[in-house]
Amino acid sequence: MASNPPADASLTLEALDERDRAIVAEMTDLARVHVNDSYWWQNASFALPMLGFVVSITVGLIFGIGEALGFGIFLGAVTLIMVPVVLLTWRGSATAIAVRERGIASLHHGRILEEFAWSDLHRIERVEYLGNVRHKLLYGDEDRFMTVESEIEDAEALVDAAFAYSGLPRQTEGAS
Repeated sequence: MASNPPADASLTLEALDERDRAIVAEMTDLARVHVNDSYWWQNASFALPMLGFVVSITVGLIFGIGEALGFGIFLGAVTLIMVPVVLLTWRGSATAIAVRERGIASLHHGRILEEFAWSDLHRIERVEYLGNVRHKLLYGDEDRFMTVESEIEDAEALVDAAFAYSGLPRQTEGAS
């Protein structure tokens, strides 16, 4: 293991959800915390049809355009269909990631999603899709991983800490 992890600049526990703060408060070897300050309703699969619904219905009602009303109704239906999908996928998104001296844990509103020791981490992959960069921390067998989304505050520093704590060389970071 590496002996000199990056200096901590993110132990701002006030930014945590109170349920995540309760779990983090019990961690005696906490090094840093990274918060996801986004919310489920900010997901583009929900937000874009919702905005389109509001705009189309408003334009349709103000100017009496039937096509705009029809399109607005369609977008309203899409929005309603996407709500359960977005809510289900949100439940698996980390609201915070706690970097510890002996490992890492991703949290979602008071529930631990993934947790593993640095000695179990065997690879860090950088994944870029349509300009959105995320990292996969692969541990245990090949099917187990923790995702560090770009919405996590200071995600690059979190990845740097993962390399430092685990002792993995930087060349293990690969593009997928």
